Amino acid sequence: MDFEWERRVKRRQNKVFAAVAIAIMIIVIVIFHKELNNEWQTYQNTYNVKLAAMLNKPEFRETPLKIEQIWLPQLNTTDRCITCHAGIENPLFANEAQPYKAHPGNFLKTHPIDKFGCTVCHQGDGQATTVEATHGTVHHLNRQLLAKDYVQSSCVKCHMDLHDQSVTEDKFQGVSTFFEGRGLTYKLGCRGCHKINGEGGSIGPELTGLGSKTELAFMLIHDFQHIEGPHTKAEWAYEHFLNPQKVVPGNPVLNFAPTVMPNFGLTNDQAKALTIYVMGLREPKVDAIPYEYISKKRLAQASSDKPDSLQ
Repeated sequence: MDFEWERRVKRRQNKVFAAVAIAIMIIVIVIFHKELNNEWQTYQNTYNVKLAAMLNKPEFRETPLKIEQIWLPQLNTTDRCITCHAGIENPLFANEAQPYKAHPGNFLKTHPIDKFGCTVCHQGDGQATTVEATHGTVHHLNRQLLAKDYVQSSCVKCHMDLHDQSVTEDKFQGVSTFFEGRGLTYKLGCRGCHKINGEGGSIGPELTGLGSKTELAFMLIHDFQHIEGPHTKAEWAYEHFLNPQKVVPGNPVLNFAPTVMPNFGLTNDQAKALTIYVMGLREPKVDAIPYEYISKKRLAQASSDKPDSLQ
């Protein structure tokens, strides 16, 4: 009887061991498959194929695939964006689709990627190597990705004088939407109720430094119940500009009064311009940028100490 019992136990153990071995093999195969089919590898390989065809150099198809990284300790950032955006500096890819497309405009001529990286302007998660981890709305990110016109809200980090009315679009190219939003704050009288960079009233909350607030800090003090789009700081501001009463209707139960901000009947483009402008209201202590990144000419204009040495 004891001998039969031992045989049964051993058979059960063998079955368990076999099941565990099969499970481990499946896990290893899945991991191996994922490693061989990473998004970044697919994008990088496609870039190599495209480049080989453009230059008629088949050997480029065999370029080794690897994580590309820009490490900028002076900005306390690590950017791996160019792992997928491999054509970012290649003019041959000016008309390609993302992520192969070359960077538009001439920005990289004055903002070399090896000195500035990507996230100082575009924010997002520079260490991510998947689309899901940094594109669109990523709820764990305190600095959501800024794309297209919205990246203009980052320019103020270095170009501090963009809030000065004497600086106009003919003197500073590439931030037309920001300038439109800045102009609307004067045209609509926003400073009559809101303080912006030391000017304005106190009926509404101060907007200075709004662009430097983290997503979490913003969400802690704003109700997103009536926001139809993504729950981000920029989307809240955009929908609030379009319809303040809808976004902040008040709550009698909690004794919260509805907003007193007028509905200006803004167009979508005007609301977008205002959003980009207020997102560009940066707090220098939070968005600290080393002096070597700030235009010497603009530093000279902002300082009266030693302007000659800064030219």
